[in-house]
Amino acid sequence: MLLPSDELKQLHRRVPICLSGRELPGNCDIRFGQFYYFFMFNAEGELTNVADMSNGLTRRVRQGMSLPLAFLDMVDESMQIETSLDDCERAYLDSRGSADAYGTLLDKLKQMERIGSIRVATLLRENAEKMDDPVRTRFHALSIEIAAVRRQVINKKAIDSLAESIENFLARNPDHPDGNELLGAYLEVALKYSFDIAARCQAVARKWQENPIDGKQESARDLADRLVQRCDRHLRSVRGSIKKLKSETSYDAPRLYAQVGDAEKTLDLLEKTKPFGVMRPIRSAWREKAEAKLQSQ
Repeated sequence: MLLPSDELKQLHRRVPICLSGRELPGNCDIRFGQFYYFFMFNAEGELTNVADMSNGLTRRVRQGMSLPLAFLDMVDESMQIETSLDDCERAYLDSRGSADAYGTLLDKLKQMERIGSIRVATLLRENAEKMDDPVRTRFHALSIEIAAVRRQVINKKAIDSLAESIENFLARNPDHPDGNELLGAYLEVALKYSFDIAARCQAVARKWQENPIDGKQESARDLADRLVQRCDRHLRSVRGSIKKLKSETSYDAPRLYAQVGDAEKTLDLLEKTKPFGVMRPIRSAWREKAEAKLQSQ
């Protein structure tokens, strides 16, 4: 178990961890709540498994095991897993980004509660040019990053980084066959905590249209149009959610009003609702952008 210990400090050097409610490392891989997990390493110090102690112990106790026996059973189960995350990373690189190796890597990340996803995405991007299909490897990296942030603790740096990753990938690959899927993730995940997403999408669409990759001008224009259309549909859904709020001080209210770019309402709700640790950087950005919007009107 990685209670506060030298082992935890060593792991923190290789995998960014949110060690406290006050600390928000960029692209943190391990959520604060995941300290209810234990991590299994092999003799080489490579991570082989991440076990959910809360659910794992509960399930075994309900099956009739004592708590100590349930814990030992979880440890024994983890010790049977020989393949490490590093093994899967090496296999992907050795195969030059094959589909089979990617599938194995995804399975490993899912088994490990997606801990290590940001490290894997970074590794794939760094080695993309060495793979048989660099674009495919960059898409693999982006898909892993999206899945990680979708499940990640609310971390402004990680979310902002994902938005930039999607924008840059689509700018270079406007004709990518999974473009629509990425546009959906952009709106639903990467811009979930953004202020005035319509303005953001319009700015990004203009950038794609004005600075297309040579030979892909038509694809860039089409992609830009699809982004604006998807954004309009998404905002209609957000406005529908606002109408269903039970109270204007409901948990999601400030985020929803921020998304539609209602500066006055956003500032009003920021005063009426209580912030908590991980939301403070996001709320600060909402306040800054809302005030700037009001001043520009």
